[in-house]
Amino acid sequence: MTFRNFAQIFVFSLITILGLGFAASLSVPAFAAIEIVATVNGKPITNYDLNQRVAFLAAVTNMQVNDSNRQRVENDALQMLIDEKLKLDAAQQRDPNIVSRSLPTARELVDSSFAQNGKSGTEILRELNLDAIAIQQKFITDLVWTSFIQAKFGAKFDEVDAKADVELERIKQNALQPQLRLSEIVLLPEPSRPMQQTMMLAAEIVKAVNGGANFNAIAQQYSVAGSAQNGGHVGWTFVNQLPEDVFSALAQVEVGSLTAPLQRDGAVYIFQKEGARQNGEADANQDRVWLARAFIPLPAEATKADRLEAAARLQRDTETITTCPDISKLHQGYGSNMKSTLDNIVLGTLAPQMRTLATELAPGTPSETLSFAEGVAVFMLCKREKALLELPSRDDIKRNLLQKLFGSLGERYLLRLRRSAVIERS
Repeated sequence: MTFRNFAQIFVFSLITILGLGFAASLSVPAFAAIEIVATVNGKPITNYDLNQRVAFLAAVTNMQVNDSNRQRVENDALQMLIDEKLKLDAAQQRDPNIVSRSLPTARELVDSSFAQNGKSGTEILRELNLDAIAIQQKFITDLVWTSFIQAKFGAKFDEVDAKADVELERIKQNALQPQLRLSEIVLLPEPSRPMQQTMMLAAEIVKAVNGGANFNAIAQQYSVAGSAQNGGHVGWTFVNQLPEDVFSALAQVEVGSLTAPLQRDGAVYIFQKEGARQNGEADANQDRVWLARAFIPLPAEATKADRLEAAARLQRDTETITTCPDISKLHQGYGSNMKSTLDNIVLGTLAPQMRTLATELAPGTPSETLSFAEGVAVFMLCKREKALLELPSRDDIKRNLLQKLFGSLGERYLLRLRRSAVIERS
């Protein structure tokens, strides 16, 4: 995998992450007089730049910006803009033409990331009062910084090939060991955000994700880890390689859940537990299931007695049924407008109640009746396909190693740029 391949993967990751996280509507502050809010080595950042970045963060992460957190979000956004000035200056000093070469890719990336319903990304942004040119600058910076770090530390990146071979062999030898599939967000204190406020940000992120915000989009914007380029995805990790405090935090949460913010080594970590496997078996949550259901619809004002009567009817009607086609036929007679089958569903994507039901059902056996807001239902498992255990490819391993190396080198060099810069905030 060449540096160019790595940059292409980075671009694709951005498209995927931002496409998933983009909000449907957004309110941007009204236009105000243009004022300089900071300078970086004499180069200005305006209140317009800042407002655009705050709006952009809200859009791609689905995190709410309100009176209680606006100052913190604005501080974070301003620090991002300052860092981007530093990154661009450093890259252009090494290669004056690097920005112009990145411009076509950045334009394509903006359109690909935000296109919806047949409209280009630029059109969608315009409808939301977001400046495509201002946002394009953020994409340019990400691309330029990736290329700059790779070029500056080329010798270190050259070592990744040999490390990938060693890691692949180690994974093969330890395939039977317990593993967890993880995503991460790593936050470092910033000049305008000390550790206490960084912990508050982490708690806000956990609350936002639990409320429906996009973990991977937030990781791409906020995390300092190399995995941020891939939306925070770390992949499968051997349990015995995890630090004790990290393993302890993960042991307390179910698959699909987030850990509480964890402070260690001067940083704050949030982990999302996406899967678990042991004894060389694939993660059962990745099994695929086919279900049939018979559903009796009920009005919103249905009484408890109505529900009990419907449940009793379902039990009588399904008592002798042993096939999914018969369940579907029964369903059609109840007049429900819902589909009678749920086909090829990844077990881990089901709601907890349904996941437990599908896990415990045997084919050909109707479930107990379940009550939903819209009515009562009986389910039958038609088929279950076990997920195959797939070890990561050499390219996957190499990409992860590149991301970790890029995150480490990039963060250290950025800190160096901050220390030597003249930064003034208004």
